[in-house]
Amino acid sequence: MFRMFALVLVAVLSAPTFSLADDGMALLQRIAQGSRQLTYSGTFVYRSGNRVETSRIAHSVSPDGRELERIEVLDGSPREVLRDGNEVRCFLPEEKLVIIENRSRQRGFPALLPTGLGSLSDHYSIRVGAKGRVAGIESRAVILEPRDALRHGHEFWMDASNGLLLKAAMLGEKGEVLESFAFTQVKVGGPLDQDALKPRFDAGRMRVQQVQASELRAEELGWNFRQMLPGFRKVSAMRRQAGEDHPESLHVVFSDGLASISVFIEAGGTAGEAEAVSSVGPINMYRRQLGEYRLVVMGEVPVAAVRRLGDGIERRRK
Repeated sequence: MFRMFALVLVAVLSAPTFSLADDGMALLQRIAQGSRQLTYSGTFVYRSGNRVETSRIAHSVSPDGRELERIEVLDGSPREVLRDGNEVRCFLPEEKLVIIENRSRQRGFPALLPTGLGSLSDHYSIRVGAKGRVAGIESRAVILEPRDALRHGHEFWMDASNGLLLKAAMLGEKGEVLESFAFTQVKVGGPLDQDALKPRFDAGRMRVQQVQASELRAEELGWNFRQMLPGFRKVSAMRRQAGEDHPESLHVVFSDGLASISVFIEAGGTAGEAEAVSSVGPINMYRRQLGEYRLVVMGEVPVAAVRRLGDGIERRRK
């Protein structure tokens, strides 16, 4: 549930092709910075397949540079996520549970936001789209079209005045919308309401589950990834344990700066178990058994990407 954006401008016809990409990268940089550095609050709608959720968000930055954020889901079961720098607290009041985790490489809101722009233009065709209005705000679109079959397309709409991402969509091979988010109401600039970043639920009345995670150095990983995907690089590797009664697992994350793929490896399963592919909304998952280890590769990328990466995983020889 809790594991659970990028973009550019048309110049005159005689302008060289690289100038279009340069303009696009500049707009993407504004989007990446705006969503992390601005103070804002509002209501947004998230869609994934048949699932639609409305949530309220408040975001600010502390004097020492820490991002502070609170997201409350307004539909269905009450849920709330609070972030203070690297610490993330997920409140599940119906289960009387709060999950606490420190994430040194926190992605932040929204999950579609680009995290690294270095080589995006090598793997996506970037162009500036139309002008329009989102939540009553003058906006500009940036379009990313994949250059291969290993990633999806994206459309981003940014506040033309400050770069805040107002709307985003992940697009399938035929241009269909796989996942989207859009503000219906947003206020940019402070100050926020006094209680905007405070939890609604009392953690003192809930069971606390502390997720333990420790970063691993390359030589400590113990696994090889022989079939790396073009443009994707390893951005983190850690050992994770969701609680004393849960098995320890290895979690490795790969990203091309926009799309990300998670690999989970843990002991268990049955030798000879058949490989399996499944989907949950835009997330594709590939499972395979490797000896005494169960491997799960998942991400908001086409099936071909998770299968290719997963088939190249092997135990490192000592």
